[in-house]
Formats: sequence, C-alpha cells, structure tokens
Amino acid sequence: MLAAGGDQAAFGVLVTRWERRVYRFVLVRLRCEHDAAEVTQESLLRAWRAMPRFRPTARFSTWLFSIAHRESVNVVRRRQRDRRDMTRDSGRAVEAGRDEVLPDVWKAAREVLDDVSFEAVWLRYVEDLEPKQIARVTGKSAVGVRVCLHRARARLEEALRREWSRKRGA
Repeated sequence: MLAAGGDQAAFGVLVTRWERRVYRFVLVRLRCEHDAAEVTQESLLRAWRAMPRFRPTARFSTWLFSIAHRESVNVVRRRQRDRRDMTRDSGRAVEAGRDEVLPDVWKAAREVLDDVSFEAVWLRYVEDLEPKQIARVTGKSAVGVRVCLHRARARLEEALRREWSRKRGA
C-alpha cells in the first residue's frame, strides 16, 4: 500500500473514500456533529501517523474504524469526567453541610439509599472507582458491589421516576 510508505496522495485517496463513512460512524455514537467532525479529523490524523505500522494483511476499514472508535470513547470519557467534576463540585456541599445545592439525583440518592448503597454509588459515579476497587474500599466482594450498585440504581430510578411524575402532575 503506497500510503503506508508515506505517499500523501495515496493517503488522500483513502481519506476521500473513508472520511464520510467514519464521520457517520462516529456521529451515531456521539450524537453531536461538532464532536463527530473533530473525532473524524483526529482519527484520520492518527491513521496517517500510524500508517507505517499498518499491516497490509489487515483490512484498512477495520483498522480505521478501530481508531475512530477509540477516539469516540475518549470523547465520551471526557464528557463523563466533566459531568463528574460538576457533580464533585456539588458534592462539596455535602462536606459543608449544605444539601440544598446538591443535584436532585444526589438528594434522591441520599433519601432512598442506605449508607452502604449510597457510598458504593458515590464511589462509582463521583470518584470513578471500578467495582473491584470499591470492594477493596468497602471490604465487600466485587460481585457484592455489583449487586449493590444494580439494586441501588433500580431504587434510585424508581424514586426519580415517582418524583418526576409527581412534579409533572403538580
């Protein structure tokens, strides 16, 4: 493949052929045209830089879509981190004893979950710990933590659904 040898014109042909398909693939995942365009460009740039390592026996499409997928995951993680940062900032109100500034979801969690469940949910979604790490912190098994998180999410979802219905009906 000429592009793997550094031929810019050959890579330009690949970009022309694949850019729109990569964009659509990313757009479905990210649901934001701006982010999809950025990820597409970053994916193509990464592909250009990595072309010398491309194995001619591999399918170019699979390789390119793998790069685009990883770049999409990075955007999703950045979004989650930004949300966690906002939640963490709101969580500081708990330390200060000012529950009134907590987002509704954390108020509901505090009301409907027992302390063990609340702690597990907080560690998972605010501190971004994996169940295995939460298990080490809490002295539970990783399976026990996953079950606890599953049940806590179900209780919280039901509480939020009731609250939402109540507010809509009011």
